Amino acid sequence: MSAEPLVSLEDVKVHFTNERLLNFGDSETVRAVDGVSLDIEENDVISLIGESGCGKTTLGKTAIGLQRPTGGSVKYRGEDIWAIRDGDADTDTEWEDVRTSLQIIHQDPGASLNPNRRIISILSEPLRQVNPELSRSEKRSRIYSLLERVGMNPPADFAERYPHQLSGGEQQRVALCRALLMNPDVILADEAISALDVSLRVEMMDLMLDLQNEFDTSYIFISHDLSNARYFSAHGGGKIGVMYLGELVEIGPAEDMIDDPQHPYTNVLRWATPDLALRETGELPMRKIDVPDPVDPPSGCRFHTRCPKATEACRQETPPGYRHGEQTVACFREDENHEYWDSPELTD
Repeated sequence: MSAEPLVSLEDVKVHFTNERLLNFGDSETVRAVDGVSLDIEENDVISLIGESGCGKTTLGKTAIGLQRPTGGSVKYRGEDIWAIRDGDADTDTEWEDVRTSLQIIHQDPGASLNPNRRIISILSEPLRQVNPELSRSEKRSRIYSLLERVGMNPPADFAERYPHQLSGGEQQRVALCRALLMNPDVILADEAISALDVSLRVEMMDLMLDLQNEFDTSYIFISHDLSNARYFSAHGGGKIGVMYLGELVEIGPAEDMIDDPQHPYTNVLRWATPDLALRETGELPMRKIDVPDPVDPPSGCRFHTRCPKATEACRQETPPGYRHGEQTVACFREDENHEYWDSPELTD
């Protein structure tokens, strides 16, 4: 751990307002992220998992400055990035320095690559921005070296192709190269391997982790697959963070989260992941399948409507983050003195 986090999120909220069609009725507010605090250290790996719509992508984009929060703060090396963006910060750090240091690899690499430009042209652009003094031959040499490093051989051949002439895995490698050419401190990998064949996913994750050591970067790895999150975080010495309806309900080292999950929702995700082979019984450890409406989330603990261990206390109060070894979990079961233990079980 460094003395100061690389990126620090404190009580971050991101709320989106949907206006009613033709202005009939009241507007709706979706609490995509609702009070999340998270530190990203140097050379860190944090995997965010959860159901679709839980807010993990919004949180990731907020962490790298692509989404302005509606509440809380996001700091890069101790400085508020939106104060820098608005010119209100008393610092020499420029917004372009922040944007260069915080990069993204999109889920669909084909859609993020300009179809009308060759790979050499696509990869020359970040070098032009970061190192404008480089000559054309120096840029080409650096690009060839990185293409070769990610397994695209011969690099001169791949450099002259267009994106549509590459496979999905090759397109993803180009997207990774483009991010790394900016020499970033943090890369958001937003479902970066979900479009790849299963046989290529481990290979891609291994490549990303190998390059992390060479480029001295951190990853925010977003996935809906707990087995992928486990592999990436465990091999990167990082953590898994579990999100539910805009909240971070548990975070901790990868193996601890798999072997000893403390939040009931983490246990549901583990049960629902066939690769982990942890289905001791055929019963889903959850009372209801339906996800609550994010416009009107449940009171108290948001998981209480589906949690098999919820009591009336869970409906009344939002649990704070409790420490359990190296894990942090938002569940009253971690507090042996809480009224949860004397409160009646929920049955509806």
